[in-house]
Amino acid sequence: MLKQRRFLLRAFNLMVALLLSASCAAPPRSITLTSSSPTAISTQSISTSTLLPSPATRSPSEPTLTGPIAPEVRAWLRENAIPFDTTDPNADFEDLMPLKELIGDARIVALGEATHGTHEFSELKHRMLRFLVEEMGFNTFAIETSWAETNLINDYVRTGQGDPAKLMQEFFGWSGNTQEVLDMVLWMRAHNENPGDAPQVSFYGFDTQFYEMAMEDVFAYLEQVDPERLAETTRLYYCFSPDRTRLYAGSSKESKANCRANLQAVYDQLSQRRSEYEARSSPEAFARALQSARIVLQVEHQVSLGDQDYLVRDQYMAENAGWLLDQAGPGGKIVLWAHNGHVATSASGFKPMGAYLRERYRDEMVVFGFSFYEGRFNSRLLADTAQMGDEPTNLMEFAVAMPPEDSYESYFRSTDLPRFFLDLRRLPSDPAVRDWVSTPHPFRSLGAAYRPSTPEDFIEPARLPEQYDVMIYFQDTSPSLILDQ
Repeated sequence: MLKQRRFLLRAFNLMVALLLSASCAAPPRSITLTSSSPTAISTQSISTSTLLPSPATRSPSEPTLTGPIAPEVRAWLRENAIPFDTTDPNADFEDLMPLKELIGDARIVALGEATHGTHEFSELKHRMLRFLVEEMGFNTFAIETSWAETNLINDYVRTGQGDPAKLMQEFFGWSGNTQEVLDMVLWMRAHNENPGDAPQVSFYGFDTQFYEMAMEDVFAYLEQVDPERLAETTRLYYCFSPDRTRLYAGSSKESKANCRANLQAVYDQLSQRRSEYEARSSPEAFARALQSARIVLQVEHQVSLGDQDYLVRDQYMAENAGWLLDQAGPGGKIVLWAHNGHVATSASGFKPMGAYLRERYRDEMVVFGFSFYEGRFNSRLLADTAQMGDEPTNLMEFAVAMPPEDSYESYFRSTDLPRFFLDLRRLPSDPAVRDWVSTPHPFRSLGAAYRPSTPEDFIEPARLPEQYDVMIYFQDTSPSLILDQ
């Protein structure tokens, strides 16, 4: 029965969600995808809306300073920039030691990215994860992808079970199906086999884009601990089965309310039998099943909002990240990997994941934003005629357009440093620099979909000290190394 149910659940292939708008210019190079590629057609997608609100839904642009870069600002940036030597994950940690002071006793380190397809960003995150595990006792890693699917990667990381390359190809979108992420997963497995004085590390996802496998996990768990409840759970979940989700957002309020009550009933029934079910399995297995049922509820709420789904997605990602930290234990520490727009502690037009986490954890979290001046990156092509909600097309390599002269990227470039950390929590004493810090400036926000004819659509006014604790800057970057599809 379970195999038949899984077959039905997997029968409905959905389009990959249009992730986050991205920016650049220059002739793109197409990366061919076949129709059977998991990056072209993936598991259940809840929406074709963007990860973050489009520029049209954000607040009107604020005025920014223009003109040449003030020498006082350049001098302050050079004085406070903390250069580092390399992104090589296998390098020693001498140049990363300043991170100990930047991070302190924080239990959460959130690592952003200005694009989803940049090699240097991903490789540095691998290096920083290794540093945080080996030097600072972090024991949990979580990435901006779905909960249930990443549990299979965690099984490999913890036990060696499975083929990580195949699992990544089947369950990750193109942005996660890269050599950089695979190298990190392989390191995590090797570390867990011989951790030395450092803790073992786990691999999870905290996103709410997909729910098919989470629903399967609930069925599989009940088949183990309470098979007599399978039929009733199947009935309750039927209203939100994958073959019905496409039309769900347009359903009546009454229909949605009834379905939501059914999904909540599954969650409540699991909760009420906790001690009984834990005795038949384990506390860890029960927690995994209950979280899977929670994911189904989260996705239903997101889907019900249609194009407004971004209003709750970050809230649920923050909830899931907090849950993962709770599971890591009283001394647990977690590294989060997501786009800049999600880890930021403030934004225009919506409340990002980082803002929710900051409210709960305050100084126990340190947020790193990532930026770059020039280079190339991978993204999906968004056609000139595409409207909000349209599906992006081919995966391509783009060269980024030069940023405006008053942008943060241009200011960082004026330091003549190839790469550095900048602690944005250190307030300048010079009045001219304080004025610069308090004034918004253009800042790139590139992601998994990009329209090369309008690169200006992917630059937005920002006050970085209000959004990030530390900024990481690269003068030049290159595309991520996408694995064979």
